[in-house]
Amino acid sequence: MSDNKGILVIVEVIAGVLSPVAAELLGAAKAIDAGLSGGISAVAVGIGAKSAAEALGKLGAAKVFSAETGEATAATVAAIVEKLTGDLKPGVVLMTDNDLDRDLAPLLAARLITAAVTDVVALRVDGGKVIVTRPVYGGNALADFTIETEPQIISIRPKAFAPAMIDASQNAEIVELPPTEPSTEVRIIERIARKEEGPKIEEAKIVVGGGRGLGGPEGFTQIKSLADLLGGVVGASRPPCDQGWWPEHSQIGVTGKIIAPDLYVAVGISGSSQHLSGVSGAKTIVAINKDAEANIFKAAAYGVTGDWKKVVPALIAKVKDLTGR
Repeated sequence: MSDNKGILVIVEVIAGVLSPVAAELLGAAKAIDAGLSGGISAVAVGIGAKSAAEALGKLGAAKVFSAETGEATAATVAAIVEKLTGDLKPGVVLMTDNDLDRDLAPLLAARLITAAVTDVVALRVDGGKVIVTRPVYGGNALADFTIETEPQIISIRPKAFAPAMIDASQNAEIVELPPTEPSTEVRIIERIARKEEGPKIEEAKIVVGGGRGLGGPEGFTQIKSLADLLGGVVGASRPPCDQGWWPEHSQIGVTGKIIAPDLYVAVGISGSSQHLSGVSGAKTIVAINKDAEANIFKAAAYGVTGDWKKVVPALIAKVKDLTGR
């Protein structure tokens, strides 16, 4: 391995705004930098990267590269990072586990003849080596991995790491990279913003999820009333989304959104390994299911065995009584 153990963090920028997980990426970088002592650099890529670069310095990056790419694609970002790693020779390249970086991580690993570990939920340094932890067997277990080649490509699960705190007194050296031509391999023709009320499900502090046990789309009316009272948002396991009972963009699980709310209320959800893997970061899980043997109860801190049609209305009434709404 090389002597340079620096960390390069890749952060997507959309319309001049940093990705919401930028602070978590810098938090993860700081957590292992103490054991590597190579310093933290960051590259901001996308539309308005230059205007967002300064904010990365406030989060802890000593040097920030800004790369205006237009609509960022994995191929375009890989070309930028490939050149940067040749100059910087970082020991670790960190990114988030999102739509862009799920394509970027393996592509970059192939270009740099190294390896990538994705969906990482914990990092530590032991004897100068970075140990990465990720879910395996559909989220039923956690496994530790090391990467023997450099740079080590690591993508982290959103909400798995404490965000870095802003330090207004800290300023990074900012380097503006030459404009990058869009990749000819993939082009983003149009980006359409989806209209959503309230916070995105992956950013919400309270989520109420509905499953196949609701029996139909009508059941989601009840759990939305509960979510509204709690100040949360509604999600669903895969079967209701497949049946069209609830929008697919709110599907929870390894094939949908990975969430880590303070409170997750699972209503009529059996608790498949794929679903539980998607909510493993939740601080508190409350399960409501008429099947006492449902797998969801194994992950729940609190559980109610009963018909949701009786339990949820009673819970709504109690919340209204306590909150005066």
